[in-house]
Amino acid sequence: MTEVTEAPVLDALGKRCPEPMLMIKDKFATMNPGDPLKVIADTLNKRSIERFVKNRGHQIVDSTEEGEKFSLLLRKAEKERGDTPIATCPIERD
Repeated sequence: MTEVTEAPVLDALGKRCPEPMLMIKDKFATMNPGDPLKVIADTLNKRSIERFVKNRGHQIVDSTEEGEKFSLLLRKAEKERGDTPIATCPIERD
């Protein structure tokens, strides 16, 4: 694991897809390449967030999961691939 200090935290707990991905995109827009970002979200969104981050070219430095929430430590890409869709959200069934 790469050591990263003082990463800002993006709290996406309780947000429904695709809102967490939009929040990450907006936050990264204000950051420099290589900057860290810690994202906390519901496990329901984990796969969509990981896919979004990887497809955009960002790095997942660390991942932890606890109960129904997880956190990802991300590093902003040197050059983001912006042609990737924001998200593929899971279909919710009643």
